[in-house]
Amino acid sequence: MWLAAAISFCPIAPCQELSNGYVVHPDQEVQISSLPSVIASSKSDSDVMVASLATAVMDSAVCCGRNSALQDEVPSDGTSLKELGYKLRGKHRLSSGESFNITDQYWTGASVNPPAIIGSLIAQRALIMDWNDHLYVVHGAVFDEYRYYDGRIAWVIKKLLLVDTRYSDKRRYVSFDRQADDWGKVTGILALTITR
Repeated sequence: MWLAAAISFCPIAPCQELSNGYVVHPDQEVQISSLPSVIASSKSDSDVMVASLATAVMDSAVCCGRNSALQDEVPSDGTSLKELGYKLRGKHRLSSGESFNITDQYWTGASVNPPAIIGSLIAQRALIMDWNDHLYVVHGAVFDEYRYYDGRIAWVIKKLLLVDTRYSDKRRYVSFDRQADDWGKVTGILALTITR
């Protein structure tokens, strides 16, 4: 589940050449460069969802404050990430009248693959993850990259770097370590792409 072929990405870093037909670039890291610092107005699920969505969307005109395009679209009940993506999918309008489109991609915990996560982060698009019944914004990842001699590339995610919008102190930044944390407690991950 953690190893899959993907598009090419290899920053300059130390690597290990192994005898089985590939080179390993260990401990690569990708992060969103300018994530907004949105804090939930309370620790309620709906306020955390709004803050997580506003953080992941990274555009205040789109979401989720006063006069934003999605101000009235974000559900206030216990909507799942999958339902949220479905609800936000489609065409919307900014207060200026300009239209934009949202596409969503949702993976259950069992179906997540590294190319989707790493690809989103490389494209500077944060994701929202439901882990341990809490929402987190995925803003980075630490991974090993395998470059095979036949041109294939595979990534093995070691850590996901997360933001917990419930907090503004040191509890705000956490990580999901695949060796120490239980992937079975990840319900799903949602990626939203906004095109204008």
